[in-house]
Amino acid sequence: MAKLLGVATMDSKGRAAIPQSVRRELGLVDGVQLLIERTDDGRIELVPAELIPRDQLYMYSPDMRERLERAERSFADGTATRTNGEDETQAFLDSLKSR
Repeated sequence: MAKLLGVATMDSKGRAAIPQSVRRELGLVDGVQLLIERTDDGRIELVPAELIPRDQLYMYSPDMRERLERAERSFADGTATRTNGEDETQAFLDSLKSR
């Protein structure tokens, strides 16, 4: 059975205010986007949207984008180093430390 957390009131512009106690409980902060989803049984759910999960934001920094593009070019042109198995991979990584 669902637990009622609060009531949201919609204004004439279609904006709904989520009670502060609910925002606090759910960890919702200013600017968060909510997906509006219909479940298979017809209920409407608001789901916090993380278009890029916070723990993966570093992947979109200019430095990381350049590193990924460089790696993709290495694979495409055949200059990337391939290893087989854990021991060979570890030996390759160890050799990079001595450079």
